[in-house]
Amino acid sequence: MNDDQVWKSEERLWLEGAAAYEELLHPECVMAFSPPVGIMQGIKIAESIRHAPRWKSVTMTRRAVCRSKGVIVLAYYARGERDTGDPYLAYCTSTYVQREDGWQIVQHQQTPAEI
Repeated sequence: MNDDQVWKSEERLWLEGAAAYEELLHPECVMAFSPPVGIMQGIKIAESIRHAPRWKSVTMTRRAVCRSKGVIVLAYYARGERDTGDPYLAYCTSTYVQREDGWQIVQHQQTPAEI
């Protein structure tokens, strides 16, 4: 997966909802968010997305990519916007692993940033 493809996958997770998660999520994926969400793993992640409001846009800046055999790590600054409310700002990391059936996300973390 080249850089454009991995960034497009990351954007899909922000914008497209449950279908993107079902396609891209490793069954044992671990995600960490600020309270009240906290730590989530596996199927609970996809289930929670079904009931959460989606983002109408996301901008990812300060991008960094680290590659090793079969692993891609992303780090970036995100600015997400929904239809209502203030923008959401966070420092994020995601880790993708290569499997026989394609690339899947195994880790995602968000640290809220100041507006």
